[in-house]
Amino acid sequence: MARPPARDPWTHLSAFTPARIALGRAGPGQPTRAVLDFALSHAQARDAVHTPFQAEATADAIEALGLTTVLADSAAADRATYLRRPDLGRRLSEASRARLSPPKDGCDLALVVADGLSSAAVHAHAAPLIAALSPRLAAL
Repeated sequence: MARPPARDPWTHLSAFTPARIALGRAGPGQPTRAVLDFALSHAQARDAVHTPFQAEATADAIEALGLTTVLADSAAADRATYLRRPDLGRRLSEASRARLSPPKDGCDLALVVADGLSSAAVHAHAAPLIAALSPRLAAL
């Protein structure tokens, strides 16, 4: 009589984390479903990294909340440069630095909405976050 398969002690932990644990085995490798899920996630991550940032559309969504926006550029001339030199993405371009200095009068707070490794996340969440934050800031 065959023994039932041993219960994987990690399986119940997968409910508490998005990490890829307790995937199972298919011989020496992973099951096809786990391999395909990883390939899909990897493709989605690559798409997120390479999706261009829509600064104007993001600014328009924030301005629709009644706020003023100012567009600025980083020292990274384009996405490819940023991916190779992320340090340039953390610095303002000379033109943007000149335009933003000195600070505008009457400005107590400036929120920076910046592109990073996932412009899709910024597109989806910047305006809703600021919309949720604005009433709380106004109450201060």
